Amino acid sequence: MYEDKAPESYWRRSWWRLRSPRRLWRSQPVKGDRTDRPLGLWVTDDAVVVVRLDRVQAFRVTTGVPLWTWRPPGEEVVVLVSADARDGVGVVLHYDDGERSPARVRLTALDLGSGKVTWSRKQDRERLGPIGARSGGSALGGGRVATADHHWEHGTTLRALDPRTGATEWEHPLADPRVGRVAVLLAEPFVALLEGRGARGRPRLLVVGEDGAEAATITLPQGYERFGERLAVAGGVLAVGLVPADTDERDKGTTIGAFDLSSGRPLWEWRGKGSSYATVLALRGWLLVVHRYGDRLSVLDPADGRVVARRRLRGYGFHSRGSAYGDVIALSCETVEDGGRTRVFRWS
Repeated sequence: MYEDKAPESYWRRSWWRLRSPRRLWRSQPVKGDRTDRPLGLWVTDDAVVVVRLDRVQAFRVTTGVPLWTWRPPGEEVVVLVSADARDGVGVVLHYDDGERSPARVRLTALDLGSGKVTWSRKQDRERLGPIGARSGGSALGGGRVATADHHWEHGTTLRALDPRTGATEWEHPLADPRVGRVAVLLAEPFVALLEGRGARGRPRLLVVGEDGAEAATITLPQGYERFGERLAVAGGVLAVGLVPADTDERDKGTTIGAFDLSSGRPLWEWRGKGSSYATVLALRGWLLVVHRYGDRLSVLDPADGRVVARRRLRGYGFHSRGSAYGDVIALSCETVEDGGRTRVFRWS
């Protein structure tokens, strides 16, 4: 789950304070309907792979030249994307969303070097809970399918499945009757958002350990309305955006909160100017925060929130999805106005 932490000098070499990392390429804007919004990205040594509702496309990492395209069969659409690509293989979940109450969906693993299918299998939908591009009922990553399955009589059960076989690794029933909506934010480590019922119900994050037992509960700090949609883990620290309850405060910039992954204890908060939206990534033991309007990158030490580097990013991308690998970061914007444009940078 954790990789060795790179030395701080890795981020400082040959850079001055706000030097822009080299932009390798930027895609042309697409037509901007819902099929063009990015659902996820993967970066490898050779390719940047962008996953959209109706296709998975790979581009050469240095030039943006198209390499291959995979499309789900028939009228099926991709609704879930693995957060990582273990051993150069990415996993997507797809099904026919026009079919009424489909009993099964399909998981497909793609070799990111060739676009060929490594394996594909059917999965009973009822074990996954709500699925869809924005449902939050399941997550993929770290060699796991993480689900929140709600039953009207028995309540919600968090469940970890093996993506290759569908075997259950563990189950964790939620016993608190005051828990309302549940969304899985991260598969590895398993992190779920629990929204409380009632006017005084407060959102919290639940971290579940490898054995299915509760590892930590992260409480939303006072003064904030909700957790952000993007989070990352580095060095045993979970970093997530915090959205202020006061709407005037949201115009003042981004707030990132950091919490101890094993205890839930708050560690530090970091604030950046500009938009309140931010994308948080983990790379080589550090935290990368893409903020303002997708045109700033700050590198934070997860231990204390200290900024070790700041960079300008050429172009804009409001509410970006991102992926980082090696010395490359790829960003793709979800907003229709930006046309789903992808930007790829190299910072060394």
